[in-house]
Amino acid sequence: MAAAMMLATSCGTVEEYVLLNDLDVNTYYKMQQMQELKIKRGDDLRIVVTHKLPMLAEMFNNKINSLEGGESITTYTVNSNGYINFPLLDTLKVEGLTCSELEMMISKKIADAGLAYGATVSAKITNFKVTVIGEGATGIYEFEDGKATIFDLIAKANIAQGGGSGIAGGGMGIRRDKILVMREINGVLYSDYISLLSKDILFSPYYYLQQNDVIYVWPSQTTIRSSNRIVDFWLSRLSIVTTAVSVVTLVVTMFSKKQN
Repeated sequence: MAAAMMLATSCGTVEEYVLLNDLDVNTYYKMQQMQELKIKRGDDLRIVVTHKLPMLAEMFNNKINSLEGGESITTYTVNSNGYINFPLLDTLKVEGLTCSELEMMISKKIADAGLAYGATVSAKITNFKVTVIGEGATGIYEFEDGKATIFDLIAKANIAQGGGSGIAGGGMGIRRDKILVMREINGVLYSDYISLLSKDILFSPYYYLQQNDVIYVWPSQTTIRSSNRIVDFWLSRLSIVTTAVSVVTLVVTMFSKKQN
């Protein structure tokens, strides 16, 4: 009977563990469009200028020698005031712009300055990363293309854990219905709980990740109960040892008095 009860409590229902378990495969859902990322303070930007006359473009592209012996374009870090220093154009306010808007702004400034009319600019955020803490796949995960959904993170985190033990793996150590997402926007911290069990996540503002998002994964009730049982086990052992020491101390004290 005890074994049957333990088996029943260890097994969960579909609604507790299966991702998107309420998704109707026979229904079409209108998905939200992915919004282009806004540039934030601390972002690293790779900005490349091209022109039909390469000599005109080279004066804007800062090249550095790599350890492999080749050359690469340096990146520009957005400072605490939201600016970068760009060759020949000095300081540019880039915070709050998308990469597309930044490309158009630099192209226009180059043309207006008469430096290289018709130049093409390409801009990209190179340090897109998301931090996961708590149960499961704790770590920092980077996405080179700057585009990621919550399920991209799940797949990447599980791969990093060797499969089966991450956010959506076979282990029952996390709560899939209560995952905290924290996001900084213009100096303000926004946060909300999301559930991977419902299709509602597909329409959440946190479905598409942003650079520097922090994800906290809650432990499951099973994990908490297991942890409590371990603590209770050692506390009971400590209590036994403490009692034994007290008894020995008392006996030694009484024996010493008799000897005197």
